[in-house]
Amino acid sequence: MLVLLELQSYNDFTMPFRLLVYMTAIWLDHFKNCDKNKRSQKGYRLPAIMPIVLHNSERNWTASCKFSQMISNAELFGKYVVDFEYALISVNTLTESKISNSNTLIDNIFLADKKRTRQDWTDNIAELMHRIRAMDTNDLNEWITWFSNVIRKLNEDERGELITQIKEGDEKEMCSSFERLLNKEKAEGWKDGREKGKVEDRAEAVIELLEDLGELSDSLKICIMEQTDLELLKKWLKAAARAKSIEEFEQAVGLVHI
Repeated sequence: MLVLLELQSYNDFTMPFRLLVYMTAIWLDHFKNCDKNKRSQKGYRLPAIMPIVLHNSERNWTASCKFSQMISNAELFGKYVVDFEYALISVNTLTESKISNSNTLIDNIFLADKKRTRQDWTDNIAELMHRIRAMDTNDLNEWITWFSNVIRKLNEDERGELITQIKEGDEKEMCSSFERLLNKEKAEGWKDGREKGKVEDRAEAVIELLEDLGELSDSLKICIMEQTDLELLKKWLKAAARAKSIEEFEQAVGLVHI
């Protein structure tokens, strides 16, 4: 069995379709690389894939977990519609004490992902690095690959230095380097991250208000989540708070045809 993990910091209403694309690509690769005689036999099977979404936002996940809910009039075709459901794990609901009971790759990604501020990182860096370096080599390399994406604003030399120290360096020196690089990350990148977070939070707040009025179409949800203009989202939030129906909101903000 294969496990497909998707880390997500905001609601993505196209998630079932995205996962289907990923799984299809995996199966296609498996099929192409399988011996032709073997795959033509009656007993040939594709590998099972377990899709899991790891949600690391403080807001609730409101996107559908079932693929069929993205299909128009799926209920008319019953079992003949392609369908699957992914598992949803909210990192925010996991306590650090529960995560700390074991020391797997996923545990340490969860633990690192819960460090939302620079202070969180600097206060706990020594303990976290000790756990990470205690993992086996394969898990350590996978964690470093994940973490490299987190610190992507650092240049190649800085990333290389930090990764080398995580693997081999003195723990005290490693922690000092890590804090120094976090300062750089904060100065150069965290402003953009905060702005993106504000946009996502505002869009999700609009959706939450509208969901109190009724069921939203996927197209409307996608339209709101794809909006990146913070000032416009502020106006939409006010409109959603005043609206007595979803239709009234759409008319107020000019989304009548969404």
